[in-house]
Amino acid sequence: MIKLTVETLYNGGVAERLMEELRKALDNISDPNTPAKKARKVKLEMSIKPNEGRNLAEVTVATSSTLCAPEPIETTISIGKDPRTGELGAEEILPGENPEQQTFPDTMTKGKITNLYPDRLSAAAGN
Repeated sequence: MIKLTVETLYNGGVAERLMEELRKALDNISDPNTPAKKARKVKLEMSIKPNEGRNLAEVTVATSSTLCAPEPIETTISIGKDPRTGELGAEEILPGENPEQQTFPDTMTKGKITNLYPDRLSAAAGN
């Protein structure tokens, strides 16, 4: 009779499934978007159901893992209406930007002033 071990069950299939769940847990631990110190769980559950004569048993093996979800991402948005059209809009406030800074029509590119006096700059460049 062959000795029964977890490594030999189902021609090594049980060990393969357990190692796959372990890989998932290790990948999750190495993901910088997940909490560093929270525990991950890897489970191997065996159900052994013997027959009436107690000389045979049906074995079911299930593996699973409990991983950590990524940390939530936070940002800040500015919400307002375009005074010219009344259209509601929102824009992300990037680190270092001042949400109270006044903006001028036709001078904004993604929340940053690009050119207040385009005519003066082109005239100066031509001189």
